[in-house]
Amino acid sequence: MKRYKRLIFYIMALNLLGLSIALIQNTNLGMAPWDALARNFYEGVPIRYTYLSPLLSIILILLAYLINFEKLDYKIIIPILISTYIGFAIDIALLFVPSVIELGFLFNYLYLLIAMILISIGLNVIIYCGYTLPALEHFIQAIARRLKISFGKAKLVGEIIAFSLTIIFGFIFSHQSQSFFIGETTIIVLLFIGFFVDLFRKPTFSILERVL
Repeated sequence: MKRYKRLIFYIMALNLLGLSIALIQNTNLGMAPWDALARNFYEGVPIRYTYLSPLLSIILILLAYLINFEKLDYKIIIPILISTYIGFAIDIALLFVPSVIELGFLFNYLYLLIAMILISIGLNVIIYCGYTLPALEHFIQAIARRLKISFGKAKLVGEIIAFSLTIIFGFIFSHQSQSFFIGETTIIVLLFIGFFVDLFRKPTFSILERVL
């Protein structure tokens, strides 16, 4: 029974991540670092997101295995499938989440704040449940284990990597006029998402210990 409860909470957390991304997409504040990086490839290659998203997931999983000196096996496909599921969750959430793009900055920043809180809670639930992480978070967890730091601090490292690559490929694809698709969200997520993840770890784990 306990295992089924964990699975239910795990699926809920995946949908929570989808909802949080939908919230961010319905603001006028730009994209998170990894999304900005993907956008540069989407506009620069060009390559459709249908192919780009799984390709980036594969690259991140391969890097995670390399960082941990692990041998590749069939399990490599699972984080990619989980990331694909989150993509579907985003699409569904976008059908219901109202846009605040045309509203004032207060509503836009409120959406972003809620999204960061939901991301932090969702990631901590997934980590606690012990099931497979999405491709990006699998990569982040590999960094955390290799550097022996918290998941939140590893998240900061990962966002810095994404931001740096966004600048590099932005120059390669000559996206200076679009500011490399970097916006307020890019900077805010870069600076604070790791802090939020660590901040919500203890209360999230504490609640889950009682419920599960």
